[in-house]
Amino acid sequence: MRRSPTHVRRLAAGLLAGALASTALVLGSSPAHAAHAPLTAPGAPTQLREVFSPDGSIRTARVPVAPQAAPDARTERAAEAATVEPVEVNGPSSGKLDLVFVGDGYTAAQLDTYRRDVRSKVAELFAVEPYKSYRSLFNIWQVDVVSRESGVDDDPTQGVRRDTALDMNYYCGGLDRLLCVDEAKAQQYAAQAPQADQVIALANSSTYGGAGGTVATAAGGNARSGQIAVHELGHSLGGLADEYDSPGAHQGGEEPEPNVSVYPRATMSAYRLKWYRWLGQPTPDGGTVGTYEGAKYAATGIYRPSQNSIMRTLGREFNAPSREAMIAAFYRKAGLAAQTPATRDAFGIWRFGVTAQQPAGGSRVTVRWRVDGHRVPATGLRLGIPAALLAGKAPHHVTATVTDETPWVRDPELRSRYLTSTLEWTLRP
Repeated sequence: MRRSPTHVRRLAAGLLAGALASTALVLGSSPAHAAHAPLTAPGAPTQLREVFSPDGSIRTARVPVAPQAAPDARTERAAEAATVEPVEVNGPSSGKLDLVFVGDGYTAAQLDTYRRDVRSKVAELFAVEPYKSYRSLFNIWQVDVVSRESGVDDDPTQGVRRDTALDMNYYCGGLDRLLCVDEAKAQQYAAQAPQADQVIALANSSTYGGAGGTVATAAGGNARSGQIAVHELGHSLGGLADEYDSPGAHQGGEEPEPNVSVYPRATMSAYRLKWYRWLGQPTPDGGTVGTYEGAKYAATGIYRPSQNSIMRTLGREFNAPSREAMIAAFYRKAGLAAQTPATRDAFGIWRFGVTAQQPAGGSRVTVRWRVDGHRVPATGLRLGIPAALLAGKAPHHVTATVTDETPWVRDPELRSRYLTSTLEWTLRP
C-alpha cells in the first residue's frame, strides 16, 4: 500500500525538549528553473542556501525564491507509474527510518546507471559513523524516475536546457555548484515509496554539486558529492547546526541546536550545559572535545565542540556530541522496540517477546524483565513463565525494559527518552 511521505520537519526546539532543531539555511523549497537567473530583483524574496566546494569547504549564499507551481498532470501520472525498487529493507517502515532516492536526467536506457549511482551514495553515507553502526535502523528505496532527455540543466555549461522529470539545474541563483530541484515534483515521486523520512535527489551528472533542503541534492556521478548527503542529514535528522563560520559576531542568546553554544568551556563545565559531559574527551573527527570559537555563521561569540567536523567541512566525521545527537535522532524516528502479544502454549507456559533494533559496532541492546515489579533472571528477547506462577485473582504485570547501552551516548535524558523503551503486558484472571 502506498502512503504519503512523512515530511521532514524542521523544529525549533532542541533534542532535550523532545524535538529536533534545524538549520536556518534551507528555508522552504527552491524550484530549479525559477532560480536560474543569477541576479535578484530589488525587493524580491531570497533564501540562504549552502554551497559546497570540492575541497570540502562550505559557505552560504543568498539566492532568489520563486513561487512553486503544483506538479502538473503529466508529473502526477508519471509518478504514480514509477517503479519503486528496494535497495535495502531492514524491517517494516513503522519501525525504520526510510531514506528515498529519486533521480533526474536518467532516461529509461540509463536506469542501470542510476542504480549504480544510488548504491555509490549509499556506500558513502554508511561509511560514516553513526550511520555505519546504525544502518539496520534504515530502509533504503529508489524510485525509478525516467526523464525524456539525459543530463540536467546548465550542465556542463550555463544555458543548456534538457527535458527532465524533476527540473534539476546547476547555477541555481547564479552559483555554479548549487544544484537545485523542483522539490514538489521530487516529493511526489518519493511518495510512491512505502514511507519517506528523507528524500535525496540525484542528478545524472559527474559535475560536483549539491544543495540542502527538504529534498537534499547531489551529483549522482561524482564520487565526492555523497558527502553532501552525510552533512545534510545531520541537519534534517539530527537537528544539528552548521559549525562553519563567516565574519562577524554572534547576535542573541543561546541557540537550541545541541552542537553550538554561546558558553565557553569554563561556563559550560561549571553549569553543566550542552556537551559538558564530553569536554576533554577524544572526538572521532580528531583532537579533543572543547569549545572552539566560530560556528553557525559567526566567527566570534559562539562555540562548536571540535576543530573540524562534518558539520564544518565535508569529508570529516561527526564529533562526539553530534554523534550522540544523531543516534538519539535515529531512534526518535525509528523507535527502539515493540512487543508481541502474550500467548499461552499447550504446556501451560505464558510466552512474552519483544522485537528490538540491533545496531552494530559498540552498541549493546539489553533487556530487563520484571514480573509484578520483581526482576527475573531472563535477559533475552523472550520470556516464558509457567501459568501456575501467575495464579491468583489480582492481575499480573510483566514488563520488559529495552535499552541501547552504547557508550556513544552519555546524556542520561537522551538515553532515557530515545534509547530506552519499557513494554508492559497485563494478565487478568
